[in-house]
Amino acid sequence: MRIAICDDDIKCVNDLKLHIEDYMKKHHINAEFFTFSTRPRAILENFDAFDLAFLDIQMPEIDGITLAKELKKRNSKIILFFVTAFEEYQDEAMDLQIFRFFNKPLDINRLYAGLDRAMEFINKSYIDIFLENEGKQIRVLIDDIKYIRRENRKNTVFTVNGIFNAGISFDKLIEKLPNTFFYLVHKSFYVNIHHITEYGYKEIYIDNTRISVATRKQADFHKYWFDYVKRR
Repeated sequence: MRIAICDDDIKCVNDLKLHIEDYMKKHHINAEFFTFSTRPRAILENFDAFDLAFLDIQMPEIDGITLAKELKKRNSKIILFFVTAFEEYQDEAMDLQIFRFFNKPLDINRLYAGLDRAMEFINKSYIDIFLENEGKQIRVLIDDIKYIRRENRKNTVFTVNGIFNAGISFDKLIEKLPNTFFYLVHKSFYVNIHHITEYGYKEIYIDNTRISVATRKQADFHKYWFDYVKRR
């Protein structure tokens, strides 16, 4: 998950990053952070799309409203949070379908509650990608993907509607999938936990397919699985 934090107040950026990191670790969600303070416009210069963004509204170079519009062009499904001391912008922010609006100083309990809702939203969202099938590009809903298997240089995607070949590398493919409900249980298997039909500490089943959980991943996946069950 790619998370952007943009605020010209460096202390606010650092505090927010610390609390979000803590939340993600407790929920066993891998997150990559991109922070911007001295040059807020830099968020548009060197990076593509983000899954979550926390933005101030009044900043030098570019305001948060304009920034939010640009980020939504890159990823229409981005979850946007505004963290600001200026309440007069709330109406304009709501037009952008802002997920949450936090006032400064930040209420940590509200932040965690907002992140809970954001994770629920991601879990239920239907994002799509294109996979290859007999030379054609087929659109597939991400939540319809059951698991991906890597075998030598061949990457096979098993879905509710059939089996597809991936025209990109295993690593590039899993970058496209949300790690709130996909997990690398083994170097050769990336699974959608929505489709797990039987859970065990050392192995799982998706329908009739047995998939081993790598020894070094068993403890972390055990925590991840029960955190997921608790959220459902």
